[in-house]
Formats: sequence, C-alpha cells, structure tokens
Amino acid sequence: MTFLLLGGMAQAATLNIQLSVNVGKTPLEFGQTQQNVAGNTYSLDLLKFYLSEVALVQADGSELPLDGVRLLEFNKDTGTQNIEIFKSDVPAGTYKGVRFSVGIPRSLNHTDPTAQNDPLGVDSGMVWAWNPGYVFFKIEGKFLKGGAQQVFSLHLGTDPYKLQYNLADVQLQKIQLKVPESGGVVKLKLDISQIFKAGLNGEQYDLSQARYQQVHGGPVFGAAYLNLLGAFSLE
Repeated sequence: MTFLLLGGMAQAATLNIQLSVNVGKTPLEFGQTQQNVAGNTYSLDLLKFYLSEVALVQADGSELPLDGVRLLEFNKDTGTQNIEIFKSDVPAGTYKGVRFSVGIPRSLNHTDPTAQNDPLGVDSGMVWAWNPGYVFFKIEGKFLKGGAQQVFSLHLGTDPYKLQYNLADVQLQKIQLKVPESGGVVKLKLDISQIFKAGLNGEQYDLSQARYQQVHGGPVFGAAYLNLLGAFSLE
C-alpha cells in the first residue's frame, strides 16, 4: 500500500500509538493507594474512555486524519504501561506531533445506542442512563473517610466537554515524530493525578466532600474537564 503525497509516492509504514498511565511520574497500579493534593487517600478500580479524531500533524501544520473510534479500558487485569491504543498505516516520514480527542464526534454522540455496533452501543457501558449521548471519560475508585472505604466516580460527557489535545509543535520544531518505513511508535502519557489538582479558583478536589464523590455534572464536572486538558503529554 502506498500514499500519494505532493505528487510523489510515500511508502506505507505502521504507526503504533502507545499509552502509559501514571500518577505523577509513578506507573499507576490499580488498587494501590495514592494521595491527592487535598490529602485524600484513594485507589482506582477502573479507567475507561473513548479515543477518536486521531491525526498526525505534518510540517506545514496540516493534519493527516486517521479514522476510527476506540474504547479503551484499563483495570487491574490490563496493565498500564506502553499499552497499544491505536494502530494505523501512514506515510513514512517525520511528523510534528499528534492531535486527538477523548470522546466521540457529535455526529456519533447523538445516534441511537441500541442500533450501534462496538465500540458504541448499549454494551459499551458508556451510555448515560439519564442523558442523551455517551460517557466520554470514566474513572472509578475508592477513598478513605473516617477509616472506612467509600466509592467515588467521575463520568465526563456531552458535546461541549469533548476533550481535544494538540500535542504538536510546528513553529519551534522541537517535536520530531519519526515514522520510518519499518514502522514507528508514538508514546503518550496520561497523568491521572492531574484530575485531582486544585481548580482555577484554587479549590482542591476533595473527595471527602459529597460534591466530589459522584461527579456526573455541575461545577466539579467543569473543573475536572479543565484539569484533564493538561493530563496527556508526549513521552
């Protein structure tokens, strides 16, 4: 398979995008206790989200779109380091970065889930019970309060809260993603601790407060969205 680029032919190469999930600089281990900046002791049981609108950024700033929607799930049985999350054939070359969304495009978000195949549909576990559309990002776990374990969850979704990431550098040319004909790997990192940092108003993400324990909307919903915008990076 070859690609037509600027009047010439470029050899197809396999691009593999891998993700490592960390807590700060430490690899995430499900069930292992962590502490956030509010002083809460917590552990995670589930991380699940949609990856879509993946594109490589070319030297002129234009995008090379890579089709497909992926539903990614991480738990105690999956591992969290260097996990393949996306694979596609692309023209060999050097790219200036990658762009992607966590969530799904609006055109898909308002389809009938009962008529959709994987990774959409009612069996995805990502359909709102009370709201049209899909959950884009889901994280669930436990925290300690008064010596007892309690559950918490954050479910992000709806069109305005699709998370869009632009991990590219066209002007300074500091990012060089090389994809030789033999294939290339792009390594992403997701720092879960970013979710629990203080919001723009300085308020801490305090799991001991009821409004932070089951977040499916409201002001904490918006604060978590803003925190997540800084959670992904290139390794």
